[in-house]
Amino acid sequence: MDRSRPTFNRRVRATVTSPVSEVRAWVANSNSDHGYSLLDVSQAVPGYPPPTGLTEHLFRLDPAEVSRYGPVLGDPELRGALASDLSATYRGPVRPDQVAITAGANQAFCLALAVLCEPGDRIILPVPYYFNHDMWLSICGVKPDYLACSDGMLPSAEAAASLIDERTRAIVLVTPNNPTGAVYPPDLISRFARLATDRRLYLILDETYRDFRTTTEPAHGLFEDPDWDRSVIHIQSFSKVYSIPGFRVGGMAASPEILHEVDKAADCLTICPNRIGQEAARYGLAHLEPWVESNRHTLNRRVERFVAAMEDGPYSVVSAGGYFAYVRHPFDAMGSKEVARRLFDRLGVLSLAGEMFGPGQDRYLRLAFANLEDHQVNELARRLIADTESR
Repeated sequence: MDRSRPTFNRRVRATVTSPVSEVRAWVANSNSDHGYSLLDVSQAVPGYPPPTGLTEHLFRLDPAEVSRYGPVLGDPELRGALASDLSATYRGPVRPDQVAITAGANQAFCLALAVLCEPGDRIILPVPYYFNHDMWLSICGVKPDYLACSDGMLPSAEAAASLIDERTRAIVLVTPNNPTGAVYPPDLISRFARLATDRRLYLILDETYRDFRTTTEPAHGLFEDPDWDRSVIHIQSFSKVYSIPGFRVGGMAASPEILHEVDKAADCLTICPNRIGQEAARYGLAHLEPWVESNRHTLNRRVERFVAAMEDGPYSVVSAGGYFAYVRHPFDAMGSKEVARRLFDRLGVLSLAGEMFGPGQDRYLRLAFANLEDHQVNELARRLIADTESR
């Protein structure tokens, strides 16, 4: 071993670079002269700003007040507002002491893992997975048991049951799913919740994109169970719904016992969630329901338009919804990363390769629509079809 240089954490070194960072480097180092404007469908980020009412509210805040530290688990006013919102949305009681505010949904997931797991423990993770989840498992030394999705990119609770052993601590579900866009039916979510309860595990349910489904009916009935917090950790984000990803504010609903432990880890990481972000989220919960509903229809329209444009095309849409479409590419002799790089270099389409979302995903690409305008959705479809016609 070379003792002249310091060594790094082996788990961090073994963890992949974020796919978003990887494709951003393609743009930064590009010398392509293909004549196309960039269609960036790589990162799930809203391309539209937050509404004027929200930004005006933030300008009226007392700078001295929002510059101070706040409570580790979030300002009481926002915890109460989020508890009320969850109770109304899911038609089941959620108390403020069952809610914590976090620095985005990513931090909520990281905090949940910090409380639940030790190195060598296991988590059941459906594939394709959200890459940051898998990256954090790697960094923490927690072993993922990959659960393959099948028809409609849905996971099976029965298949998950066969993966459980004495080191399994939790099952992770993301719905609407990132990367596939699949919206898990309420009965499927309920089956996973029953499995977690029966096997004394936790179901970590990430609903970052819950506000972009095609319906406003409850996505599940988990909170109707008065004992839901014995086996459910619920995660959400304010980033996409209010177009404030840079403010880094999300939420976690769990038992007070879990949140007591979360408080310790969060205090070491952020001390408190972003105070301005919390004010933005509280304003959004109180005032922005019509704006959110308009954006929901816009995103659904874009997804529907893309699916229709690609019907019977060489790139086949295997799943779509929320922010995303997951498409199967037609090139037998090319991996998904090679296809994604080809689309960028030749046609100016910046997407993420399926292999970035787990094993067995080499025939797929993920496309995210929130950064496009309506007319660009048809242009995206045209470029994908042109790519296959020019082979």
